[in-house]
Amino acid sequence: MINRADLKMKAKQMMSGNIGMLIVCFIIVGAILGVCNFVPIVGGIASICLTGPLSLGTAYIYLNLTRGFEPDVNVLFSGFQRFVDALVLTLLMGVFTFLWSLLFVVPGIIKAISYSQAFYILAENPGMSGKDALDASVAMMDGHKMDYFVLMLSFIPWMLLSGITCGIAALYVMPYMNATLVNFYEAVKGPVVMNTNADFTDNTNDYYQV
Repeated sequence: MINRADLKMKAKQMMSGNIGMLIVCFIIVGAILGVCNFVPIVGGIASICLTGPLSLGTAYIYLNLTRGFEPDVNVLFSGFQRFVDALVLTLLMGVFTFLWSLLFVVPGIIKAISYSQAFYILAENPGMSGKDALDASVAMMDGHKMDYFVLMLSFIPWMLLSGITCGIAALYVMPYMNATLVNFYEAVKGPVVMNTNADFTDNTNDYYQV
């Protein structure tokens, strides 16, 4: 049973003393993708290409946080070292979620939840492909999808606060949410049986960096 209060309490502890740099990382990612979205066609393509590596870099940042390391902007960009894996994962998540959404909204939401752990898995397994990380996430979330859904619902008041403050509150809310979600990953991860040839084992590295 996932204890949401514990996940959030750990998130606040992790953020203590680190919130400034977490906000900087959030602003950098938002600014990069925001600029891309203002450029017709080319910007859209660039946004797709950049989302994966930046998401992977963000996963590195928050996984490091669970291990007691301070956020590092350089680590944020280390996701580009695995550009192809991150891009493939982004495309697969987008395409599969869209296709399931065509069967109505609920199947799309369920699949999005099933894929939610993929970037953490990719981050912890350097030799794993994007497709294998996606499969591992589906296996990992078996039996935990409702826990994740309820956890996300608990952030609705925070999202409303972000809207009311024209996004200002998001500077705190998004790092808080990301820290909580990485704690969720830590709570549910473990050996996963996959229909692939890849091994899914906990990475022994303590620190993810360039």
